[in-house]
Amino acid sequence: MGGSQSTRKVTVDNENAIQVSQEALDRIQAQLTAKKAEPRAQPVHHYAPPAYDPRRHNEYAAEEAYWAHRIESLKRAHEKINSGMHLEYQKTLKEANELFNKVQADKVSLKLSPCQEEKAKVLQCYSTNPNKSLLCSVLVNEFNDCVCKSRVAAVAASS
Repeated sequence: MGGSQSTRKVTVDNENAIQVSQEALDRIQAQLTAKKAEPRAQPVHHYAPPAYDPRRHNEYAAEEAYWAHRIESLKRAHEKINSGMHLEYQKTLKEANELFNKVQADKVSLKLSPCQEEKAKVLQCYSTNPNKSLLCSVLVNEFNDCVCKSRVAAVAASS
């Protein structure tokens, strides 16, 4: 089993096949053999420096001077831009530090709660009059007014 080869043949009919005449095949074969028979010569490149020309020398010197001047002017422009950027950086750094210090100072001032005196008066009144809290209503209203004023001041300062 499987030791012998199959004798079946398969044929495919291709209606779209391109038919080439024998003459065309002969011409293509002749061109291929002609190309194979041609010896391929490697091109030889020889460098010969150009002869010295005084006019060219002057042109080169002028061009060299132009580019040297151009490079120097670009260097000066770059240095000018760089110094401007450095000044802007220093200015921005100073402003940022000032803002940072201002925020830090504001944080310190905000740590102390407003209306400490009024608060102490209200607490003192409550402790001296434990059963008569209505006697402290005037102090409570003063404390409430102080808190409202400090909130308005804080909102006005932040905007």
